[in-house]
Amino acid sequence: MKHCLLNLILFSGRRKDILLLLNEKSRDFGEIKESLNVTSSSIQLHLKKMKDSGLITQKNKIYSLSDIGKIIVENMQPMLSTAELLGENTEYWLSHDLSLIPEFLLERIGELGHCELLEPDAGHIFETPQILRDSILSSREILTFAAYFHPQAPSLYTELAESGAEIALCMTESVAQRLFLNNRIEAEKLSRSMNSRLFISRRSTTIPSLIVTDKVVAFKLFENNGKLRDQLILSFGERALCWGKELFKYYMEAAEPLNEKSFLQ
Repeated sequence: MKHCLLNLILFSGRRKDILLLLNEKSRDFGEIKESLNVTSSSIQLHLKKMKDSGLITQKNKIYSLSDIGKIIVENMQPMLSTAELLGENTEYWLSHDLSLIPEFLLERIGELGHCELLEPDAGHIFETPQILRDSILSSREILTFAAYFHPQAPSLYTELAESGAEIALCMTESVAQRLFLNNRIEAEKLSRSMNSRLFISRRSTTIPSLIVTDKVVAFKLFENNGKLRDQLILSFGERALCWGKELFKYYMEAAEPLNEKSFLQ
Protein backbone atom coordinates (compact mmCIF):
# COMPACT_ATOMS: atom_id res chain seq x y z
CA MET A 1 0.00 0.00 0.00
CA LYS A 2 2.86 2.34 0.86
CA HIS A 3 4.48 1.77 -2.52
CA CYS A 4 1.17 2.30 -4.32
CA LEU A 5 0.46 5.58 -2.54
CA LEU A 6 3.93 6.91 -3.35
CA ASN A 7 3.49 6.08 -7.00
CA LEU A 8 -0.01 7.50 -7.00
CA ILE A 9 1.11 10.90 -5.68
CA LEU A 10 4.66 11.39 -6.90
CA PHE A 11 4.18 10.23 -10.47
CA SER A 12 1.29 12.56 -11.26
CA GLY A 13 1.38 16.32 -11.02
CA ARG A 14 -2.38 16.41 -11.60
CA ARG A 15 -3.14 14.22 -8.58
CA LYS A 16 -0.79 16.34 -6.48
CA ASP A 17 -2.68 19.46 -7.60
CA ILE A 18 -6.03 17.89 -6.68
CA LEU A 19 -4.80 16.96 -3.20
CA LEU A 20 -3.48 20.47 -2.57
CA LEU A 21 -6.73 21.96 -3.86
CA LEU A 22 -8.88 19.80 -1.58
CA ASN A 23 -6.61 20.65 1.32
CA GLU A 24 -7.92 24.22 1.04
CA LYS A 25 -11.56 23.09 1.20
CA SER A 26 -13.94 20.39 -0.06
CA ARG A 27 -15.20 20.93 -3.60
CA ASP A 28 -17.56 19.40 -6.13
CA PHE A 29 -16.45 18.11 -9.51
CA GLY A 30 -17.19 21.35 -11.31
CA GLU A 31 -15.20 23.42 -8.84
CA ILE A 32 -12.21 21.11 -9.15
CA LYS A 33 -12.33 21.24 -12.93
CA GLU A 34 -12.68 25.03 -12.97
CA SER A 35 -9.95 25.66 -10.39
CA LEU A 36 -7.44 23.48 -12.25
CA ASN A 37 -8.63 24.66 -15.67
CA VAL A 38 -8.88 21.10 -17.03
CA THR A 39 -11.40 18.97 -18.91
CA SER A 40 -13.68 16.44 -17.22
CA SER A 41 -11.99 13.48 -18.86
CA SER A 42 -8.54 14.57 -17.67
CA ILE A 43 -9.42 14.34 -13.96
CA GLN A 44 -12.11 11.66 -13.71
CA LEU A 45 -9.60 8.82 -13.67
CA HIS A 46 -7.39 10.62 -11.16
CA LEU A 47 -10.31 11.15 -8.78
CA LYS A 48 -11.31 7.48 -9.08
CA LYS A 49 -7.78 6.27 -8.33
CA MET A 50 -7.49 8.51 -5.28
CA LYS A 51 -10.90 7.41 -4.01
CA ASP A 52 -9.96 3.74 -4.47
CA SER A 53 -6.70 4.34 -2.58
CA GLY A 54 -8.46 6.09 0.32
CA LEU A 55 -6.86 9.49 -0.21
CA ILE A 56 -10.14 11.30 -0.88
CA THR A 57 -13.81 10.69 -0.13
CA GLN A 58 -16.98 11.60 -2.01
CA LYS A 59 -20.28 12.41 -0.34
CA ASN A 60 -23.27 14.03 -2.08
CA LYS A 61 -21.03 14.88 -5.06
CA ILE A 62 -18.58 16.70 -2.78
CA TYR A 63 -14.95 15.57 -2.75
CA SER A 64 -12.89 15.87 0.43
CA LEU A 65 -9.55 14.67 1.75
CA SER A 66 -9.76 11.55 3.88
CA ASP A 67 -7.90 11.43 7.20
CA ILE A 68 -5.06 9.65 5.42
CA GLY A 69 -5.13 12.26 2.67
CA LYS A 70 -4.87 15.08 5.19
CA ILE A 71 -1.85 13.47 6.86
CA ILE A 72 -0.11 12.96 3.53
CA VAL A 73 -0.76 16.51 2.29
CA GLU A 74 0.39 18.00 5.60
CA ASN A 75 3.72 16.19 5.26
CA MET A 76 3.93 16.67 1.51
CA GLN A 77 3.73 20.46 1.51
CA PRO A 78 7.14 21.15 3.16
CA MET A 79 8.84 18.86 0.63
CA LEU A 80 7.09 20.57 -2.29
CA SER A 81 7.95 24.03 -0.93
CA THR A 82 11.60 23.05 -0.53
CA ALA A 83 11.76 21.52 -4.01
CA GLU A 84 10.18 24.64 -5.53
CA LEU A 85 12.58 26.96 -3.68
CA LEU A 86 15.71 25.02 -4.66
CA GLY A 87 14.45 24.57 -8.19
CA GLU A 88 14.15 28.32 -8.83
CA ASN A 89 17.86 29.09 -8.36
CA THR A 90 19.40 25.63 -8.44
CA GLU A 91 22.84 26.77 -9.58
CA TYR A 92 23.07 29.25 -6.70
CA TRP A 93 22.09 26.76 -4.00
CA LEU A 94 24.43 24.09 -5.38
CA SER A 95 27.41 26.46 -5.49
CA HIS A 96 26.99 28.00 -2.03
CA ASP A 97 27.79 26.80 1.48
CA LEU A 98 24.57 26.05 3.35
CA SER A 99 26.32 24.69 6.45
CA LEU A 100 26.14 28.04 8.26
CA ILE A 101 22.36 27.77 8.30
CA PRO A 102 21.50 25.60 11.33
CA GLU A 103 20.04 22.22 10.53
CA PHE A 104 16.64 22.92 12.07
CA LEU A 105 16.21 25.90 9.72
CA LEU A 106 17.80 24.22 6.71
CA GLU A 107 15.14 21.51 7.01
CA ARG A 108 12.52 24.27 6.76
CA ILE A 109 14.19 26.36 4.07
CA GLY A 110 11.08 25.94 1.93
CA GLU A 111 9.39 28.46 4.24
CA LEU A 112 11.29 31.18 2.40
CA GLY A 113 8.94 30.63 -0.54
CA HIS A 114 9.73 32.48 -3.74
CA CYS A 115 13.19 34.08 -3.57
CA GLU A 116 14.76 36.80 -5.68
CA LEU A 117 18.46 36.51 -6.48
CA LEU A 118 20.10 39.91 -6.92
CA GLU A 119 23.57 40.47 -8.30
CA PRO A 120 24.55 44.08 -9.04
CA ASP A 121 26.65 44.97 -12.05
CA ALA A 122 30.24 46.13 -11.63
CA GLY A 123 29.22 49.79 -11.51
CA HIS A 124 27.00 49.31 -8.42
CA ILE A 125 28.87 46.59 -6.54
CA PHE A 126 29.30 48.68 -3.36
CA GLU A 127 25.74 50.00 -3.31
CA THR A 128 22.78 48.64 -1.39
CA PRO A 129 20.17 47.37 -3.90
CA GLN A 130 17.31 49.85 -4.12
CA ILE A 131 14.64 47.26 -3.29
CA LEU A 132 16.46 46.39 -0.06
CA ARG A 133 17.26 50.00 0.80
CA ASP A 134 13.60 50.99 0.40
CA SER A 135 12.50 48.10 2.62
CA ILE A 136 15.01 48.99 5.32
CA LEU A 137 14.16 52.69 5.37
CA SER A 138 10.41 52.06 5.48
CA SER A 139 10.59 49.51 8.33
CA ARG A 140 10.14 50.12 12.04
CA GLU A 141 12.25 47.17 13.13
CA ILE A 142 15.51 46.02 11.54
CA LEU A 143 17.51 43.00 12.65
CA THR A 144 20.97 42.75 11.11
CA PHE A 145 23.91 40.40 11.38
CA ALA A 146 27.12 41.42 9.60
CA ALA A 147 30.38 39.52 9.18
CA TYR A 148 31.76 41.93 6.57
CA PHE A 149 31.83 45.71 6.38
CA HIS A 150 29.55 47.43 3.86
CA PRO A 151 30.60 51.06 3.20
CA GLN A 152 27.01 52.35 2.97
CA ALA A 153 25.81 50.65 6.17
CA PRO A 154 26.95 53.24 8.77
CA SER A 155 25.09 56.18 7.22
CA LEU A 156 22.04 54.04 6.44
CA TYR A 157 21.72 52.74 10.00
CA THR A 158 22.39 56.17 11.49
CA GLU A 159 19.52 57.51 9.40
CA LEU A 160 17.32 54.69 10.70
CA ALA A 161 18.26 55.39 14.31
CA GLU A 162 17.46 59.08 13.91
CA SER A 163 14.06 58.19 12.42
CA GLY A 164 13.14 56.21 15.53
CA ALA A 165 13.32 52.72 14.02
CA GLU A 166 14.20 49.88 16.37
CA ILE A 167 17.59 48.44 15.40
CA ALA A 168 19.38 45.31 16.57
CA LEU A 169 22.82 45.13 14.95
CA CYS A 170 25.06 42.16 15.64
CA MET A 171 28.60 42.28 14.19
CA THR A 172 31.79 40.31 14.25
CA GLU A 173 34.57 42.07 16.13
CA SER A 174 36.43 42.92 12.93
CA VAL A 175 33.35 44.67 11.52
CA ALA A 176 32.88 46.63 14.74
CA GLN A 177 36.53 47.72 14.68
CA ARG A 178 36.18 49.03 11.13
CA LEU A 179 32.93 50.77 12.03
CA PHE A 180 34.47 52.69 14.94
CA LEU A 181 37.74 53.33 13.07
CA ASN A 182 36.37 54.50 9.72
CA ASN A 183 32.97 55.88 10.72
CA ARG A 184 33.43 57.06 14.28
CA ILE A 185 30.67 59.68 14.24
CA GLU A 186 28.06 57.23 12.96
CA ALA A 187 29.31 54.53 15.33
CA GLU A 188 28.95 56.82 18.34
CA LYS A 189 25.44 57.84 17.28
CA LEU A 190 24.39 54.24 16.92
CA SER A 191 25.89 53.08 20.20
CA ARG A 192 24.26 55.94 22.13
CA SER A 193 20.88 55.86 20.43
CA MET A 194 18.04 54.78 22.74
CA ASN A 195 16.45 52.64 20.02
CA SER A 196 19.64 50.91 18.80
CA ARG A 197 21.16 47.78 20.31
CA LEU A 198 24.66 46.77 19.22
CA PHE A 199 26.17 43.34 19.80
CA ILE A 200 29.41 41.50 19.13
CA SER A 201 29.20 37.96 17.77
CA ARG A 202 31.44 35.34 19.35
CA ARG A 203 30.79 32.56 16.84
CA SER A 204 33.93 31.36 15.06
CA THR A 205 32.11 30.82 11.76
CA THR A 206 29.16 32.91 10.63
CA ILE A 207 26.91 33.71 7.72
CA PRO A 208 28.28 36.76 5.80
CA SER A 209 25.18 38.91 6.30
CA LEU A 210 21.53 38.74 7.29
CA ILE A 211 18.90 41.49 7.34
CA VAL A 212 15.32 41.03 8.54
CA THR A 213 12.91 43.95 8.31
CA ASP A 214 9.14 44.30 8.60
CA LYS A 215 8.89 43.33 4.93
CA VAL A 216 11.87 41.29 3.75
CA VAL A 217 14.56 38.84 4.76
CA ALA A 218 17.84 39.21 2.87
CA PHE A 219 21.07 37.29 3.26
CA LYS A 220 24.35 36.36 1.59
CA LEU A 221 26.16 33.04 1.64
CA PHE A 222 29.75 32.08 0.97
CA GLU A 223 30.47 30.04 -2.11
CA ASN A 224 31.62 26.46 -1.56
CA ASN A 225 35.21 27.59 -2.12
CA GLY A 226 34.90 30.13 0.70
CA LYS A 227 34.70 33.19 -1.55
CA LEU A 228 32.00 35.84 -1.24
CA ARG A 229 30.30 37.25 -4.31
CA ASP A 230 27.88 40.16 -4.13
CA GLN A 231 24.82 37.95 -4.60
CA LEU A 232 21.84 38.62 -2.37
CA ILE A 233 18.87 36.37 -1.67
CA LEU A 234 15.62 38.23 -0.87
CA SER A 235 12.34 36.75 0.26
CA PHE A 236 9.04 38.30 1.29
CA GLY A 237 6.04 37.03 3.23
CA GLU A 238 5.17 36.23 6.82
CA ARG A 239 6.66 32.72 6.86
CA ALA A 240 9.91 33.96 5.34
CA LEU A 241 10.17 36.73 7.94
CA CYS A 242 9.61 34.26 10.78
CA TRP A 243 12.32 32.01 9.32
CA GLY A 244 14.70 34.96 9.08
CA LYS A 245 14.02 36.01 12.67
CA GLU A 246 14.82 32.50 13.86
CA LEU A 247 18.12 32.61 11.98
CA PHE A 248 18.94 35.97 13.55
CA LYS A 249 18.04 34.60 16.99
CA TYR A 250 20.36 31.64 16.38
CA TYR A 251 23.30 33.96 15.75
CA MET A 252 22.38 36.12 18.72
CA GLU A 253 22.79 33.14 21.05
CA ALA A 254 26.57 33.59 20.83
CA ALA A 255 26.57 37.38 21.04
CA GLU A 256 27.15 39.89 23.80
CA PRO A 257 26.41 43.62 24.10
CA LEU A 258 29.00 45.81 22.43
CA ASN A 259 31.22 47.72 24.85
CA GLU A 260 31.60 51.12 23.21
CA LYS A 261 34.60 52.12 25.37
CA SER A 262 36.72 49.25 24.12
CA PHE A 263 36.42 50.56 20.55
CA LEU A 264 36.83 54.26 21.35
CA GLN A 265 40.26 53.96 22.94
